[in-house]
Amino acid sequence: MPSVSFRETMSGSYWRLDSPIDERALTVRYEAHAAALGDFLRRRTWSLVGTIDAEQLASGRPIEGTLGFGRIEERRFPYRFAFHGDDGRRYELMGEKEWSHLAPLESLTLLPATLSDDRGEEIARAMLRFDLRADWAQWLRSIRVRLGD
Repeated sequence: MPSVSFRETMSGSYWRLDSPIDERALTVRYEAHAAALGDFLRRRTWSLVGTIDAEQLASGRPIEGTLGFGRIEERRFPYRFAFHGDDGRRYELMGEKEWSHLAPLESLTLLPATLSDDRGEEIARAMLRFDLRADWAQWLRSIRVRLGD
């Protein structure tokens, strides 16, 4: 069964709810993978693995998560990453890209998100971007289609 993957880097900043004027750097690098094309067409979900660098929270920590295409008709693309911070606690970053025909490039490159702790409580908000001008060629070269084993 054919599989598809691509790599992407999104960067920006986050701010803790208890310190909203203290902006901190945030970068997420991941590979999105659809192991079986037929399964992807049914579930409309990419599996994500990669790393996160969140200033004063997580330095080069592994992430696992999903990118959903299940809400195409709603024009929403939900992202969800789990990771352990430098303090050993589990965190999640959750956000959605929202397609807009009025601003198509911005809507596909901007990811507003929230960060939650291991109790499920929101601790921070984030804004991430895929730098289309600088990274589009690298992203395009990263796309891989494998026809099976």
